[in-house]
Amino acid sequence: MRLEGFPAALRVKKRREFLRIQGAGGKHHLRHFLVFVVPPASRPPEDRLMPPRLGVTVTRKVGCAVVRNRIKRFVREAFRRKRGSFTPGYDMVWVAKQSAAAVGYADVMLAMNALSKRPPLGAAC
Repeated sequence: MRLEGFPAALRVKKRREFLRIQGAGGKHHLRHFLVFVVPPASRPPEDRLMPPRLGVTVTRKVGCAVVRNRIKRFVREAFRRKRGSFTPGYDMVWVAKQSAAAVGYADVMLAMNALSKRPPLGAAC
């Protein structure tokens, strides 16, 4: 795996996984996103030390296909650059709010930085 790549192993791809993360995950409310995060304890024991994984959801309410794809690209790129700052084993799903239609890459990067600095869910504050 290339250090700067974003291989399939780091992506949440299946509907079942999205539903598990959104159902059991803790929520972080950001300005343009709602982020569901599931700690490593909910993953199988062999996957708990794996790098964090990312899933992105953008509904049609947010905008046309061009806008939705741009938001997903921004979130994936920000995660790719900041994934080393997240705790191994965590799964997260970023759900775009309607205000994300006007978001730029810098805004997404700021949101990713803010999330990476928050204490992991389930940890003592």
